[in-house]
Amino acid sequence: MAEVTGNPSNPPIEYRAAPVEAAQQAAWPATQTASAADAIADAPIVKQVLSEFIGTFALVFVAVTTLYWFAVDFIAIAMASALVVALMVGVLSRFGSGQFNPAITLGLVLGGRLRFTRALIIIPVQLAAAVLASLMLVNFLGQTENLQWAYPKATAAEPGAAVGALAPQGGQPEFGLRAPVEAGTPRIPERLEIPEPIGRVQPRPVPGSQRVSILQAIVLEAVLTFFWGMAAFAGLRRGAHPLLGPVLIGAAVAVGILTAGILTGGAMNPARAFGPALASGAWANQMVYWIGPMIGGALAGVICGHFLFNNEEESSDAPAYPAS
Repeated sequence: MAEVTGNPSNPPIEYRAAPVEAAQQAAWPATQTASAADAIADAPIVKQVLSEFIGTFALVFVAVTTLYWFAVDFIAIAMASALVVALMVGVLSRFGSGQFNPAITLGLVLGGRLRFTRALIIIPVQLAAAVLASLMLVNFLGQTENLQWAYPKATAAEPGAAVGALAPQGGQPEFGLRAPVEAGTPRIPERLEIPEPIGRVQPRPVPGSQRVSILQAIVLEAVLTFFWGMAAFAGLRRGAHPLLGPVLIGAAVAVGILTAGILTGGAMNPARAFGPALASGAWANQMVYWIGPMIGGALAGVICGHFLFNNEEESSDAPAYPAS
C-alpha cells in the first residue's frame, strides 16, 4: 500500500493487484457461449461436415429403429427423436454442426449464419448419411408383430374380412407395409373408418384416402419446420448458454412429431424422408417433405436471422447466460 502526501484532506489511495484469474473466470461464460454461433460460420470444413454426417445418421437411425418397436406410439417416437437430436447438438455444435436437416441448413444460409459454399457440401452429406442409415437398417430389422398390429392387412380374397385377419393361402394384402424401413418412411396415412358395432370390430383404413391433403401436409410441415428453425437460431446464437441449443431444438423436434405424427409423420426434414424412401422404395408424398420443410426453414432464416436475432449477433451486449 502507498500513501499520497501533499493533500491531507484526501484519504490514502490503495493499489492492489487485479485478480486476473478471477476476471478471466468471470469472462469465461461469454467467451464459451459465443463459440456455437461463431463455429457455424468459421468451423473447419472437415469437422463441420463430419459432424453433420454423424448427427444426421444418428437421427435417421434412431427414428426408423424406434418405429420397429413402438409403431404408432408417437410419445415414444417423439422422445427418442428429440433426445438423439439434443444429444447430437450438445456434442457437435462446437464444430459448427447441429443442423442435421437440409431445411435448417438453408435457413442458416438465408439468415447469414452459414456460407452458401458450405451449404452446398453439407446438404449432400446429410442426405448421404440418411441413406446409409436406412440401408443399414434394411438388413438389420426383420418383421415384427408391432408392425403387423399397426399396419393391419385386409385381403382381396375376403373383401369383408376384419382388418388384421390373416390372409388365406393365395390371398394378396390390400393394405400393409412391406418392411420396417418402409414403416419408418414418413407418409400421409389413410383415414380410418370404425364399423359397427364400435369397440368390437377393428378400425380399417379407407383405400385411396388421406388424412390430410397434399397442400395441408405441406403447410403443416412448413409451420413445424419453422419452429425447429426458430429453436436453432435461438439456441445457437451468440451469448446463449451451451445447453440451451440442445434443449430448444430437441423440444421443437418432439413438438413436431407429437403434433403431426399421425397426419404427416412429422418429418420436418427432407433427409429424414429421403433416406428411408430410397432404401425402401416408398416414394409416396415425397415432395411434401421437401417443399414444406424447405419453406419453413427459409422463413425461419429470414425472420430470425434478419429481424428477431439480428441485433444480438451484431451487438457485444448480447445476453449471456451463466455457465452453471
